[in-house]
Amino acid sequence: MDLVQLALLFLGFVGLGLLLWRGGPGDRAAAAVMLMTLAASYVVEDLTWNGLYLGLMIVDGLAFVALWLIAERAGRWWIVLASAFQLVGVLAYCAPLLSSEPLAWALFTLIWGLWFLIVLTFFFGVWEVEADRRFALGGRDGSTMDDGGRARAAPSME
Repeated sequence: MDLVQLALLFLGFVGLGLLLWRGGPGDRAAAAVMLMTLAASYVVEDLTWNGLYLGLMIVDGLAFVALWLIAERAGRWWIVLASAFQLVGVLAYCAPLLSSEPLAWALFTLIWGLWFLIVLTFFFGVWEVEADRRFALGGRDGSTMDDGGRARAAPSME
């Protein structure tokens, strides 16, 4: 395994761990889907057909569908973004159908780049969870993010 892959996996596990720890039910479901996708990808990585990585394409396609269904119900933007990147990854597996061997490394570079973007969405998801909690509490969590703890103006009745 390449050093870049190990770094991406480490960052991915850190982001997924934070989502499992701090996230709500939708966040945890999406993190579980991504963990299952990682595990299944290593199981089916050798399943190919005419230069097409069929096993990986199926696993990533199922992950896209699962993430999209979770995003429909969870209302989290990071899950929508992760599912969009997952869809681009599924479509990238069709590259060998358009050309032969020279696109193989370009395909894997694209997949690594997409995984990096998905990992970034994990950390955006952690931020979104925390921001949602602060917003729901209205600053009653001890933070002084909106008014510095001073008196607020009365709400208007428009």
